[in-house]
Amino acid sequence: MLILPLLSHHTAARELSWTRSLLGRITVFVLASVMLAYALGAGTALLIMVRGQSRQWDHDARLYAQVASTALRGIYTFVSVHIDQDGRVGWIETGRPVGDDQSIVTTGFMPADVLALASAQTGQDVWLVTADEAGRITSLSDSQGQGSGLRFSFPDRQGQSPKRLFTGWTKVGSTTHFAGFMPILSKEGRFMGGLVASVGSAEALLAARNQALLTLTLLMIVTLAGSALVVAIALRHAFRPIPALTGVLTALADNDTGVKIPFQERTDELGRLAMAIEKLRCAVVERGQLRQIGEHAAVMEHRAHHDSLTGLPNRAHFTALLDTALERMAAGSATYNLMLLDLDRFKEVNDTLGHAAGDAVLVDVSRRIEPLLSADDLIARLGGDEFALLQHVDGNDGVQRAERLAHAIVASMARPFAYGGSPVSIGISIGIASAPEDGAERSVFLKRADLALYVAKNEGRGRFALHRPGMTMPVESDGAAKAA
Repeated sequence: MLILPLLSHHTAARELSWTRSLLGRITVFVLASVMLAYALGAGTALLIMVRGQSRQWDHDARLYAQVASTALRGIYTFVSVHIDQDGRVGWIETGRPVGDDQSIVTTGFMPADVLALASAQTGQDVWLVTADEAGRITSLSDSQGQGSGLRFSFPDRQGQSPKRLFTGWTKVGSTTHFAGFMPILSKEGRFMGGLVASVGSAEALLAARNQALLTLTLLMIVTLAGSALVVAIALRHAFRPIPALTGVLTALADNDTGVKIPFQERTDELGRLAMAIEKLRCAVVERGQLRQIGEHAAVMEHRAHHDSLTGLPNRAHFTALLDTALERMAAGSATYNLMLLDLDRFKEVNDTLGHAAGDAVLVDVSRRIEPLLSADDLIARLGGDEFALLQHVDGNDGVQRAERLAHAIVASMARPFAYGGSPVSIGISIGIASAPEDGAERSVFLKRADLALYVAKNEGRGRFALHRPGMTMPVESDGAAKAA
C-alpha cells in the first residue's frame, strides 16, 4: 500500500515491528473500516445513480410517447384516446388505419410531417409502425420520412405486442433503443400499430452511463486515498504512546486490580486517559466488592425462604405466597386448589435405614412431584415429611384438575424408591381444599385442607380426599365432633 511507507520506519526490521504493534493494528482496522464505509457508500451511490438513470429513461419515454400522441391527434382528428386514472393517454383508438394513403388524402399531411413535429419537441427519433395479420410490427415512416419497413420487437415482452403505453428496450431493425410505445387499437380492441418515441439508442445511453460511473468511481477512489492518508497520519500521532496503557487495561481485564496506572501526572489527553483508567480500576474493585455482597445477600435470602434439603420454598415463604394468591383471588383474577401432602410410613425409613436415607427419600419425593406440576403451580416443604402444594386453576374444572394431579402424585409415590441398592416403599396421603368454595382466608383454607388430609389418612392412607361440607375431626379434649 502507498500509505505504509509513510508510517513505517526506514529499515525493514522497524517496519515489521510497526506492523505487529498496537498502532499498526489499530491503523489497519481503522483503514479497513474507512474503506468498507467508502465501498458501501460508493456502491450505494452507484446503485442510486443507475436506478435514477433508469427512472429518468422511463420518465422520458413516457413523456415522449405522450408528446407523439398529442402531435398525432393534432393532425388525425378521427382518432381518440383512452385516458388512464392518472390522466395520461394509455392508448390511441381509431376506426380506420393511420398513416395510409387515405389518411394522407384526408389530412393533407404525410406521416413524416406528424413525426417530425413530435421529434422536434423531444429531440429524438419517432416512428409510426403498423402490424400485419401475423402480428409482425414494421415501420411506415420515421421523423425524416425514411426508415420504412424496419422490423420492431420488444425483448422484455417476449414477443407480445403492448396494448397500452409501454416503456422499455425496443429493437428497431438491428439497433436497440430505450423507447416509449403508444399502441394504436381499433374500436374493437385489435392491435393495429403504434407510435415509437426513442429516448436514445442503447449504445449512446449505456456509454453515457458508463462514463458517469467511471467519473464517480475515480472521484471516490481519490477521496478514499486522501481520507485514508489523513486517518493513518492522525492515528500514528495520537496512539504512539499507548502500549503501556494497553498493558494496564489487559491486567484489569484479568482482574489484576493491584496494577499501577502510569502517566497520571501528564496534563494532556494521555494523562486524562490514564486518570480514566485509574477510575475504572477503582470501579472494578468496588464492583467486585458489591458483587460479593450481592451474591452473599442472594444466598442468605434464598436460605431464608427455601428448605435447605430439597431447595423448595419453606413454610414461611409458602405462607407469604399463599397470602398473595388469596389476594389475587379476592380481586377476581384467579382461583386455587390447596393440597397438604403427608408421607406414609416415612418414620419407618428413618428408624430402619437412618436419617440419611430419610433425607434422600425427601429429595426424591420433591423431584418426582415437580415434573407433574404446571408452570403456575407451587410445591413447598413445610417441615419433616409434610409438603404443601398450591395449584392454579384457570376455568371451572378446579375439582377435576385437583383429582388428576392428586392421582398422579399418589401413583408416583407408590413406586419404590432406591437407597443403597435396596428398595424403599412409602406412600402419600393428600388433603385437598378449593378456594373460594372452602374458604378465602388463609387460616380457614389451611384448616380445611388439613381436615381433608386427616380423612385421607384415616381411610387407609395412600389416597387423597377432597374437603366436603360436614367433614369432622375428633377433638382430643372431649371427643366431641367438630365440623369444618
